[in-house]
Parts: sequence; C-alpha cells; structure tokens
Amino acid sequence: MTDARPEYVSAVVGAVDALNDELREVSLDILSHPELSYQEHHAAKLLADNLEGHGFEVERAIGGVETAFRATLEGGAGDGPTVGLLVEYDVLPEIGHGCGHNLNAISNLGAGLAVNSVLDSLPGRIVVLGTPAEEGGGGKIRMLEAGVFDDVDVSLSSHPASNLTNFDTDAPPGTTWSLAMAARRFEYHGKAAHAAARPEAGVNALNAVIHLFTGIDAMRQHLRDDTRIHGVITHGGTAANVVPEYAAADIMMRSRDRVYLAEVLEKVTGIAEGAASMTGARLEMPDPAPVYEDVWPNTTLAGSAEAVAREIGMDVAPAPTGGRGSGASTDFGNVSQVMPSFAMRFAVSRDQVAGHSRLLTEAARTDLAMAMHWTRRRCWGS
Repeated sequence: MTDARPEYVSAVVGAVDALNDELREVSLDILSHPELSYQEHHAAKLLADNLEGHGFEVERAIGGVETAFRATLEGGAGDGPTVGLLVEYDVLPEIGHGCGHNLNAISNLGAGLAVNSVLDSLPGRIVVLGTPAEEGGGGKIRMLEAGVFDDVDVSLSSHPASNLTNFDTDAPPGTTWSLAMAARRFEYHGKAAHAAARPEAGVNALNAVIHLFTGIDAMRQHLRDDTRIHGVITHGGTAANVVPEYAAADIMMRSRDRVYLAEVLEKVTGIAEGAASMTGARLEMPDPAPVYEDVWPNTTLAGSAEAVAREIGMDVAPAPTGGRGSGASTDFGNVSQVMPSFAMRFAVSRDQVAGHSRLLTEAARTDLAMAMHWTRRRCWGS
C-alpha cells in the first residue's frame, strides 16, 4: 500500500521517533521537579536550553515574566504565518502535576523540534512559547498584555484528558470550550480575645468567612446551571481558645458567559461585604488575579487536527456532542479570543481519571501516557 501522506508528514513522524527518548527524559525531569506558578525556574531553563541546543533562537524572561521564554525558528521558504506552540509546566500545590503539564510541555516542545526537520522547505516560522502559571496565575494573560503574542498568527497547545482523545468539531452558536473564571481572595480582620473568659471583647474573623460560605451556598439555587463557585479557607485562626483576629478564603467563580460571570462576581462580593457587616470584621480584597476568558471554539483547526490524528493512526474517540467542551478554565481562553487557537485533548490512561488529582499525577509518569503523548506529538508536528 502506497503512503499517500505528504512527504513532510512522514519526515515529521520520523523526527518524532528519533526524539522519543530525549522527550521522555525531559518529561520525567519536569515531573520530578514540581514548581508552582511563577516559580518554574528549573522547567523553564530545561526547556529553553533544549530548544537552544536544537538551533532555536531563545529569549528568556520575556514580557516581564521571569519564567517565560520564546524560542523562534525561521522557515526557509520566505515569509509566512507565525505558528505558536504554547508550553505549560507549573503544578498544583501538594498535588504536583495533577494537570499533566509535564506532558503538555513535551508535546509542544516535541512538535517544535520535529517541525525543525522540514522547516527549510516551509514559509513562516515556528515560535515555542514557554507560558508559566496556567494554574490560576494567568501567565499567558501577562504575556498577551506585554505584546509577546503580537506577531503570532495561530496558537496551538494541548492538555491531558483522562482516557479519551477527541476533537470537538461541532460547536453550536453560543457555546464555548471552557468556563470563564474569576478568582478573588477575601480577608477579614477582627480582634483577638480570650474565647472563654472575654469573648465579648473580640471580633471573630472566622465567623465572617463562615458567613461568606453559607451566603454563597444560599445563592446556589438561583444560579444558572453552567455556574460553578468553589473555594477554600486558607486561614481560620491559630488556637481554639483565642477569638480569630484574621481569617481568609480564596474563591473561584466560573461560567460559560463572561457577562454573567461579572454578575456572579458582584453578588459574591456583596455577600462578602455582608459577612463583614454581620460580624463587625473589616474586609479586605487584595488585587484580583486576571480573569480567564472562555475558550472560543475553532472547529476549522479542530477538524484539521483530527484529520491528521486519524491519518497517523491515533485512537480517536467519537466527538462530543453539543459543543460543551471542558468544564474547567484556562488562560488559553484569553489567547483564543485574539487569534485562531486550538488545544487538543489527549488520553493518558486506559480508565477514566479525574484531573487535578493524585491519580492523574501518577498517570502522567506512566509508559502509557508517554506512548500516547508520543503519538500526539506527531499530530501537531504534522
């Protein structure tokens, strides 16, 4: 049977085969050095050094972000589009790589390195962008604001997706591929006192945080089905016999509609202010994290990626129906709203496994995840 694939596709597949051991080593290195948002010094250096060693022109600490980088390689056939491959490498507190960013890192690194094998015959350029702090820090947003993406025409990336590889090629009008997200920190300042001998002399900051959570819970009945509100109490006092003088909570709010999300944020802020009024505690809201936009569907890129995936033998699951996409949020959404963008979701396990879990952290180091991801790198490289 004759191979009907374009010659450059076969060349990229061969390049990925040759890079397999190197990319696996990079992935395991990142996995064994978990780094929180904006602290990814080891991963950023490892990836930037690797790209530089393969002939890319590398700029480090770009856009005012110390752990961001940009690696560029020019095509040999004249002017053309600039294609960005977006690399992520931060972790979740305590969970580690429960989002599989070590796999995202090597897939986009591998795509850039593999395309290098045919870039002399292609127009334009490849740009591998190291984008830190996806887990709530909004690294891509800071880079967008700093102009790092100004000359990028198309952005591509990837994400682990449990046990299925699929491509959302059906996106009805009004649907999105993720939830928009706003995060806020609410800090309450009260007054310490002996909790038994003189409780009336104190102002209980923890009570304010508790009222914040109960107020949010009371509101849930009246929210749209696509809305999610979740949070943690980060500080709740120091000793049971002392009235807590300081308490704080981090709250995330999500919706498929950025406009509706603003309404939810206003309501939650009102609840936070009401909790302060009820308890007499003083409320502070530190500078907010940037808002994550919802991912705009691009079914053209999704269809192209699926076609290549099937052509090179990836095990592609049936496409999801209804264009609902992910129930999570990502700063890739902000990128998608200013240029054509697509991030494919790929399988890393045989059985379903929840994201942001210790199980996915373990799955991200398995031979199965590496093998599936190896095939995934072929897809983007093609």
